Amino acid sequence: MPARELASVKDLTVKFRYNIALDGITLDLKGNRVLLLGSNGSGKTTLMRVLSGILRPTEGSVKVLGLDPFKNPSKLYSRMLYVRDVEDIPYMMRVSSVIDYLSDLYGPEPVKNAVETLGLEEHAFKRVGELSKGLRRRVAMIEPLASNRKLILMDEPFSGLDATSRIIIAKALNDLPKKTGLVIASHIPLNLGIDQMVVLEGGKLTYSGPYKEEVAGKYLAWMEFDSKKPINHPAD
Repeated sequence: MPARELASVKDLTVKFRYNIALDGITLDLKGNRVLLLGSNGSGKTTLMRVLSGILRPTEGSVKVLGLDPFKNPSKLYSRMLYVRDVEDIPYMMRVSSVIDYLSDLYGPEPVKNAVETLGLEEHAFKRVGELSKGLRRRVAMIEPLASNRKLILMDEPFSGLDATSRIIIAKALNDLPKKTGLVIASHIPLNLGIDQMVVLEGGKLTYSGPYKEEVAGKYLAWMEFDSKKPINHPAD
């Protein structure tokens, strides 16, 4: 059975005033799990912003789940969720308020399961601003785990996190149902059952294919974990 296509770009170029962020990339993202790997400034975030419909390319075409994100944004956003490497949740908001809001959107049961998976039960009545970066990132992960979208785009979900939060988030992503397509942009080459690894450097495509340790090993030290091993949730 051929791998399903999550997204495709053709002759994609993105130019800013003083530099070319993406230089004529043609690429198909296929499978259930795709890792977009590259050093900082390689063009990963630019590509994710194009795929999400936030940034219009200078040249080229893009399709996500068979849709043009610039012509069918409403239809696409009902199927796709983009999780950026920024903290959008107000610091004064309590975690319990985030949980209540998401429960109204997606139902209490999937949100409750996500909170338990992320080890956030004991932090429910804290304000977001009182949490460490690792815990704040876990709060931001509640929505993608509970949303039941067909595709989740995640930009640098492990950046700047402590080892505990990295492991918890990695395991949660690894345990997502295969019907949920996942594209992760990262400079940390975690192998989460990756179907396709894509490497960008200097705005150019340098590799696209199966996960290869010899390719991934050129980047920052990577972490392995046993997805079957129970994880304790310390207070971070």
